[in-house]
Amino acid sequence: MNDIPRVALFADTFHETNGAANFLRRLVNFAKKKEHPFMCIRSGEKTGNFQDGSVSFLDLKRGRASIPMDGALRYDPFLWKYKKLVGKTLEEFAPNVIHITGLNDISQFGYYFAHFRRIPAVATWHTNTHEYTAQRLMSVLPFVPGKARKKIGKFVEYAVLKGLMKLYFLAQMQLAPNEELVDDIRRLTRRPSFLLRRGVDTEFFSPTKRQRDDDEFILGFVGRLRPEKNVRFLGQIETAFRQANIENYKFLIIGEGSERSWLEKNLRSASLTGEIFGEELAKAYADMDLFVFPSQTDAFGNVVLEAMSSGVPPVVMSGGGPKFLIDHGKNGFVADDRKDFIETVMRLIKNREQLPALGQSARLFAQANSWECVFEKMFEYYKMVVNFRKGIRA
Repeated sequence: MNDIPRVALFADTFHETNGAANFLRRLVNFAKKKEHPFMCIRSGEKTGNFQDGSVSFLDLKRGRASIPMDGALRYDPFLWKYKKLVGKTLEEFAPNVIHITGLNDISQFGYYFAHFRRIPAVATWHTNTHEYTAQRLMSVLPFVPGKARKKIGKFVEYAVLKGLMKLYFLAQMQLAPNEELVDDIRRLTRRPSFLLRRGVDTEFFSPTKRQRDDDEFILGFVGRLRPEKNVRFLGQIETAFRQANIENYKFLIIGEGSERSWLEKNLRSASLTGEIFGEELAKAYADMDLFVFPSQTDAFGNVVLEAMSSGVPPVVMSGGGPKFLIDHGKNGFVADDRKDFIETVMRLIKNREQLPALGQSARLFAQANSWECVFEKMFEYYKMVVNFRKGIRA
């Protein structure tokens, strides 16, 4: 085998606005830049093959019967009509390894061809689907008593996770963005599982792009405005501000989702921009004073790392992956619970002189996590999974 493996990536999400799609777009660009032989199977506006440098693309058009999943992401139960096309394209490309990115329609092809053509597969974990499912279910069950809702949520979360692991087991190697997930996946699949963090573009997300010179305190949030992101908790922070007679502040909330209308109605001092991109997004990050991220369902939290790269210290919850980015008290804060989160934010808005040093430490952490390093490691794992299949020690 050539030292550089021939990789076929099955990308469930690619064009959408989310952390997984951002990761996969950057991975493809890395392969092209390095001139590695690479194939990307993804959704597209029309079905067809094309070449871009060393990267081969196969776009599959989802039909009208596609089911909405999350934002622009959809699931097409009839995508299997392209089975022969996918098989023929794979045969011509002759991959050494298949990269599977989830459980949606595109990745199902990856599992199928990896299994029946005996091609070694690596699966990357991008979304805590089990936690998202439980959170969204509980959000539509407000009439169920609190303790019962919590039990139902835990049961659903566990059941979905067990189901996910039965499918993830079909890949010979699993990669996850935080240590807790790595341990859980290894335990439940009994497959080799390793850590693969996400990266950040530290030149693009930079404190040098800050344009504000006023003294208003800006609390930032970036992400999908959905129940699993716990965005209504921002209302509790504002309530605490009002009770403490704190006025010179504003929430800067970037993103779209079903919770936007609630936020617009219930937050008194907030700017909701919707989705923004490019330089506008980078400048918005840099203009924040504190990044507040109350989600407990994120596997990693790309937006937290982007804020840190912009010199903005974050406050995160102790549940989920973002806490692994934080050196508590040095480049941000990990709150034990809701009360601790609010108290931390209150302390910082009253002691703003602490923010510059925290922001500098956050920036230094981000600079040590470049995309180049992440994808070099990704290709090391590709080689490793091929060696696992051959029975060769990597």
